[in-house]
Amino acid sequence: MAELTTLFQEMWRQGQVPQGFKGATVVHLSKRKENRQLCDNHRGISLLNIAGKIFARILLNRLNGHLEQGVLPESQFGFRRHRGKTDMIFAARQLQEKCQEMRTHLCTTFLDPTKTFDTVNRDGLWESHAGFLLS
Repeated sequence: MAELTTLFQEMWRQGQVPQGFKGATVVHLSKRKENRQLCDNHRGISLLNIAGKIFARILLNRLNGHLEQGVLPESQFGFRRHRGKTDMIFAARQLQEKCQEMRTHLCTTFLDPTKTFDTVNRDGLWESHAGFLLS
């Protein structure tokens, strides 16, 4: 463990990560035995260097600690500790009720990124939202 700590501290000081920590071996797996010709019945998993995963977790924890010090807006619920879907649903409902009380319009967009990151037309997404103020 001391050797790993020394390695990580040196990587931190130099600001460089060994190439072996950056790569992954992608392995193809079949999800089900039913119809193997359907793409949805397959997935890939990435096998990563264990020391690289540990270092990445340390970086993530440090970054999250920094982000929780007021860097992220209070309205952001995704990818934050101790904030989940239920909190976002509650906040959205409160906003809806407040807009109804004030008799003002409310425009909302809910995105489900499931299975979309590889195929989403990002230019089209931005174009479709061009008329709205997004932050």
